[in-house]
Amino acid sequence: MAAPPGAWPGPESPPRLLLIDRRAPGTRALAGPLQGLLDPAEALRLEKLRRQEDRERFLLGRGLLRLMLGSWLGREPAAVAIGNGPYGKPELMTRSSSGPEGEAPPPRFNVSHSGDLILLGFHPSREVGVDVERLRPVPEWEGIARRCLAAAEREAIRALPERDRGDAFLAAWCRLEAQLKARGLGLFGIEPQRAGSTGEVWPLALPLGYVGAAALA
Repeated sequence: MAAPPGAWPGPESPPRLLLIDRRAPGTRALAGPLQGLLDPAEALRLEKLRRQEDRERFLLGRGLLRLMLGSWLGREPAAVAIGNGPYGKPELMTRSSSGPEGEAPPPRFNVSHSGDLILLGFHPSREVGVDVERLRPVPEWEGIARRCLAAAEREAIRALPERDRGDAFLAAWCRLEAQLKARGLGLFGIEPQRAGSTGEVWPLALPLGYVGAAALA
């Protein structure tokens, strides 16, 4: 299998994004061939997933991530060594701030999935974070927002008509998650007013029923 076509972003560019929709014709059929690209730890993780949709999301996300990184690095996708940072963010296990003399630093990347969508983000030199959420009722949004969002953002959501607040909260949540993931952080212990205070963030135009964001640290 070949990586999806398209130019890689330059150092000053926004991240390159790849969106996979499980509902698209032929997409689910990719899961089987992609399974052969997994390393033993990924295969074990896959084996522990009981629901078919969870297995498909994992296979599509991790398999296509390997195809993209293999194309970028000039390696066989199955040979790309992927580990996890302290908060679970995937990263190249051999990553360093710069490669050997004459070699470009390795790319940064991130993955998110919700419902039928899997979102991958890549950048050649800056840490990247992505997040996608399926829209759904969030009756407890105010309690979560008090713990995670800055006061101004909470007030902006509260000023909306009640029917729009849940969707607005999920959009704000995606922006926050993308920024934290770009910085390699988790939600625990992050002050709301500082959680998304650095880097760049972009809201994404996604299929109906979803919101998402991408960020660079």
